[in-house]
Amino acid sequence: MSVESQIAISLHAVAAMLWVGGIFFAYRVLRPSAMMLEPTDRVQLWQKVFRRFFVWVWLFIGLIVISGYWLIMKDFGGLEQTPLYLKVMSGIGWLMVIVFAWLFFGPYAKFNIRIEQYELAEAGQIMNGQMRPLIALNLMLGTIEFIIGATGAYWPI
Repeated sequence: MSVESQIAISLHAVAAMLWVGGIFFAYRVLRPSAMMLEPTDRVQLWQKVFRRFFVWVWLFIGLIVISGYWLIMKDFGGLEQTPLYLKVMSGIGWLMVIVFAWLFFGPYAKFNIRIEQYELAEAGQIMNGQMRPLIALNLMLGTIEFIIGATGAYWPI
């Protein structure tokens, strides 16, 4: 394996780890801890958290897509020769990107508008009713990605 491929795999894995790890931290650690705050403070905290984290998520997505397809082209000569488990990971990865884009340009945009209008209760409803299920979905998909990444090379196919 070339040094370039090693670097690409490292960037790919670290970006994926930080994206999914960030989702886990926000969903399973920060969210329950933030429940101690008053609802208005909680919504404003989440706005600050999302604003900072989502910038990183866009960077992670860029790194994952570029490094992943660079590896597919360099190491396998294209998607046709790529092992099944990597094709499955690619599909799930694109699904995660679609879910995140939907979250970002849909509910998250509405969430920010509600906060700007100081309609914090409505912002909280958007966060809990629309954003949280999408975040949970991406946490599940990201976990499946890691399982496939760790075991796929051993699939009998």
